[in-house]
Amino acid sequence: MKKDFKVTFWGVRGSHPVPGKNTLKFGGNTTCLEVSIDSVTIIIDAGTGIINLGNRIVADFFSKGGKPPLELTLLFTHLHQDHTQGLPFFVPYYLGQSILNFFGPLNFNEELHKVLEKSMAPPNFPIDFDSSSSVKNINTVKENSVILLDTDDKKPQNINIFHNKPEIKNTSILIRIMNGFSHPSNGIYIYRIEYGGKSVVFCTDVEGYLYGDSKLINFAKGADLLIHDAQYSKEQYTSLPVPRQGFGHSTPEMAIEVAKAAEVKNLAITHHDPASLDKQLDEYNSKYKKQFDKLFYTREGETFQII
Repeated sequence: MKKDFKVTFWGVRGSHPVPGKNTLKFGGNTTCLEVSIDSVTIIIDAGTGIINLGNRIVADFFSKGGKPPLELTLLFTHLHQDHTQGLPFFVPYYLGQSILNFFGPLNFNEELHKVLEKSMAPPNFPIDFDSSSSVKNINTVKENSVILLDTDDKKPQNINIFHNKPEIKNTSILIRIMNGFSHPSNGIYIYRIEYGGKSVVFCTDVEGYLYGDSKLINFAKGADLLIHDAQYSKEQYTSLPVPRQGFGHSTPEMAIEVAKAAEVKNLAITHHDPASLDKQLDEYNSKYKKQFDKLFYTREGETFQII
């Protein structure tokens, strides 16, 4: 059977959504990535982009008869509001047919389950996190974990690599985790998803280091697609009255430096600044393709085929 491995961008903005006529081309929803591997669906982050994704998933599910379970894996890079604000409006979260497998970091020493509970606790939202009909399996993971799935079995395993060696088959999907510390105040997780000899690395809310982030470069080595934050232009990053140095986001130059050093095949720029409108993003896309030929600025609704 032919393998299928693709990513779809459902939200590509940072900080907050930006609806309006000047963001129609690249989109205004906050971060959400869908990774589709054969019949397995992996979702990274739950910004407002997850709302449209959820509507599509449910429509597809019921068009095929609605036979349970509807099993999904959701990964959180971190738990800032722009990466979680769409979750209360994610329709599969309310379906009794759904099994939702959540993975994410500790947040100021609080387990993932507790943080998600707080995000929807009154007065933030009228429905508390645990009361919906879906089955929720919630896992706080660390850098010493890998998540293993199989295209024949959508149920993920959380494996400690120091205790057990994952058994890799032709149908295996392996998710590796890197803990980055450049985003205030608790750092973020970077995910590398591997299948069929191909790989994609999702790397948002990171800020570059002098001479490049050597840990990230090694983690992303040889990836078929690196999706990298570049929220700020070089001018925004350094200029007064409010330089963005230390805000935990990169410039295109930083992303390109990592991509070249890691020898990745394609570079996708994401987490666009809310102030960057379509015209400006088009200009950036043209400018930076001259520095890295296989570069593109991500657009909401766009799909990139890995296999």
